[in-house]
Amino acid sequence: MKVAMIHSVGNNESEWCQNWLSVSLVHFETLCRYLARRDYRAAHLDEWYHLQDHPGDREEKTIFLTFDDGYLDNWVYAYPVLAKYGLKGTVFINPEFVDPSDLLRPNLEDVWNHQADPGQLQTLGFLNWKEIRKLDSTGILDVQSHSMSHNYYFRSDRIVDLYRGQWDYHWLPWITHPERKHLWLNEDQRDLVERGYPVFEYGRALGVRRYFPDERIIGMGIGLASDGSMQPSGMVRSLQRELENYPGRYETDEEMTARFRYEIEGSKAILEERLSKRVDYLCWPGGGYREESLQIAVEAGYRASTLASGEDAGNFDNSLRYKRIRRFGLSSVLEAHGVYYFQKPKRWLVCLFHSGRGKPLCRYFVMIIHRLHLLWGRVRVKKG
Repeated sequence: MKVAMIHSVGNNESEWCQNWLSVSLVHFETLCRYLARRDYRAAHLDEWYHLQDHPGDREEKTIFLTFDDGYLDNWVYAYPVLAKYGLKGTVFINPEFVDPSDLLRPNLEDVWNHQADPGQLQTLGFLNWKEIRKLDSTGILDVQSHSMSHNYYFRSDRIVDLYRGQWDYHWLPWITHPERKHLWLNEDQRDLVERGYPVFEYGRALGVRRYFPDERIIGMGIGLASDGSMQPSGMVRSLQRELENYPGRYETDEEMTARFRYEIEGSKAILEERLSKRVDYLCWPGGGYREESLQIAVEAGYRASTLASGEDAGNFDNSLRYKRIRRFGLSSVLEAHGVYYFQKPKRWLVCLFHSGRGKPLCRYFVMIIHRLHLLWGRVRVKKG
């Protein structure tokens, strides 16, 4: 009995800077077809929760499919394919990213029913509330919480870089222009943040005590970048010295607790109000949390939350009321030396699925492919 983690479906060839998060539609449908033909039963997390306390009820072919972030393609591609093969899943939503539109956009079912052409499908973007309610009402995709913001925040006064439009800091516009978060996949937002904006050590919103730099330091960084007379490394050193005069501040315990409650309790309350149901499961964005945020999730009434991919599930007692969900990732790519390699075989996700479920042959195959990519990466570096 395993829980699989997916993000996006069908946008692996798009211009999106994180298209590696998207499994291909061919891979996804091949996996769903395989699961249906071999009598796997996909269920919602309420059943996962029940089975933690009743292991005697477990069936080998019960699986749990989860989708993070609430991408529009979950409605356009994932939902129709799941419905076609009689499968279910869970989608984790961040309310701050919900699209403000109020129409059901065409999806793959409309194409199959000759009510839309494939070219009419909009796939990049985030779900709107009408689509979220529709998904949840069908019983196919159960909606749960992914916290409110999915933000990153500065966590120390150590400057690590200056913003020069790098995709690595795609989240800076989320903080400086939160009203445009829902447009992140549809527009190039790099110019929403001025060049030279100092980037401090950062982490996931629910895993850090937030650091607020002094606005004068930010202004100095932008000024140095516009002047152009100093190398980035020199600008960083200069700004780091200026922090002695303009140290900024860390949020207080009270501020951090209030922020965590907004993220954890606020997202739960909005989803429950919008969907007229209980929201019992929380997916920590990027696996980021700390003891204080975990305690707030318990107090808020969640029944379970996810584990970070590198965490030891043996540290948690799932006989308690509040439980932890271990997941394994499904992706159409393998990463080696910072390069993402798309895997072409149609049954790639099938193999990865069995690898995550501990099938030795599939684990060995995935390991060999990964090592080949690592070797290829080394060769490419030598040739370059």
